[in-house]
Amino acid sequence: MTEQPSSCASPEIRDAACVIVIDASAEAPKMLMGRRHADQVFLPDKWVFPGGRVDNGDRKLAARFNGDFTPRDLASDLKPFALAAIRELCEETGLVIGGMTTGADPIGDGWGAFAATGYAPAPASLSPLARAITPPGRVRRYDTWFFTAQRSALADVQAMPDGELLDLDWFTLDRARKLDLPNITRLVLEDVAARLHQKPGIVEKLPFYFADACGFQRTLISCSLVPTTP
Repeated sequence: MTEQPSSCASPEIRDAACVIVIDASAEAPKMLMGRRHADQVFLPDKWVFPGGRVDNGDRKLAARFNGDFTPRDLASDLKPFALAAIRELCEETGLVIGGMTTGADPIGDGWGAFAATGYAPAPASLSPLARAITPPGRVRRYDTWFFTAQRSALADVQAMPDGELLDLDWFTLDRARKLDLPNITRLVLEDVAARLHQKPGIVEKLPFYFADACGFQRTLISCSLVPTTP
């Protein structure tokens, strides 16, 4: 589903995934966020949700994964994104969304930190929230799917974070809005706020952010159909 780069110097658009872990146990829900290092090329010193690139190992795992996803008819092209979000959460925060495994079916390449916990990923605990493609002109561009997960879905196990995100903490919506956020993170934060006020259940249409000849756009898409790039 990755858009192909044009003949100009625009960077290749790479697939990525992020997960917003929500703690709804208090009156004011909180979300887990971290700050990127100041020396990073992409979004230096910005506050973001845990996430990263979709790897080949995520695609291979999705192709043979027998567990459930949410929604149950999640498009097959999106399943690697859900798994990547779980893997990246573990690598960047040490938190695990999964269940115990017998180890009879190894998770696969690139999942070393997660596999070491003895758990298998549980993508059914994730719900698609939004999709965004980094606008042209950025040093790097990503086609990113954002997912939400409840803090109650976290396993009682902790891996060693890789240190890619600094100052990890739980933020209410009001506190998060005051952070130094990338533009897309600020938009997705408002999608989280809207989701928190909706009744529980599957949301059929999700926001999709992208730029075209007319400027920056927001439209609605389904996560049950094979995604297309504008």
